[in-house]
Amino acid sequence: MKEREKLWKLIDDLTDNKIDVKVFCRDFTRIFDLEIDYDELSEEEEKAFDRLSTMTARFSAFEEDFIKYPKVYFSEHDVKAEINKILLQFHRS
Repeated sequence: MKEREKLWKLIDDLTDNKIDVKVFCRDFTRIFDLEIDYDELSEEEEKAFDRLSTMTARFSAFEEDFIKYPKVYFSEHDVKAEINKILLQFHRS
């Protein structure tokens, strides 16, 4: 499976509740930031996944992070909302 397919599978797995958001963020960040050949992605996918990767790299499950460092971290809700935008953008459900 190519890295592009792995990214889409991670999105599908999170959407289908097969993995939790912490696992999703860890794996999405690793694949997108370190492993993928960006030529595998369309220009639109690269832009969308880049936005999502920024969020996954700064995901936190800890409320105190949001209090101590406002506008630095992203929550599970933020990540899932961005995924929903991506699914709509690419007509996937």
